[in-house]
Amino acid sequence: MEALVYGYLRDDLAAGDGDDMEAALRELADAHGLCFAATFHESHAGDGTAFAELTRELQRADAHHVVVPSLDHLTGQTIPRELLIAKLANDAAARIWSVAS
Repeated sequence: MEALVYGYLRDDLAAGDGDDMEAALRELADAHGLCFAATFHESHAGDGTAFAELTRELQRADAHHVVVPSLDHLTGQTIPRELLIAKLANDAAARIWSVAS
């Protein structure tokens, strides 16, 4: 069985390219043999609601992979990016995959 992966993207950074970005998330997951489950969309920059939902879903599903268009999608929250990445690692043992290196 393939490992589950969840996408996370900030709609304010998508600038109308959300569908293309989500397709790129799916392609990256497929390229690494991961089963793409869903994308969590952060609709309000700095809000963090979708990030919290993502963390809970990773724990619920015992999933350990998150794919983002770029690490910039983990920036702009009230918490610095490094802490968000550490939270995913600590709370869900999650690895972050980024479409943009």
